[in-house]
Amino acid sequence: MRENTILKISLICSLIGLIALYFISENIEVKEYTGRSINSNIGDDVKLEGTVKNVRKTQNAAFIEVEQKVPLKVVVLKNEVNLTAGEIVEVIGEVQEYNGNEEIMANRIRVIR
Repeated sequence: MRENTILKISLICSLIGLIALYFISENIEVKEYTGRSINSNIGDDVKLEGTVKNVRKTQNAAFIEVEQKVPLKVVVLKNEVNLTAGEIVEVIGEVQEYNGNEEIMANRIRVIR
């Protein structure tokens, strides 16, 4: 009897937690990168769409030059990138500054066309 009650309580708490996560995730938004505001966004997560201009792979990372209004360096720490110049991609990642230049540390890259 006691185990049955504990099981019901744990299932109800799990269901309430899942419902709460659903509603919280609906309110999460990533800022759209506009090309001029990246300096003020250092440390923020942003989303951008652009055309791949160049891909350079090293042993530990891949460096992708994405052109929107201005060229921007996107860094992918996993070297599992299969992009070619001319593809249109959507990048979601964190804006960081490296050697005085802004770059996006990609969390997710999706080919659009």
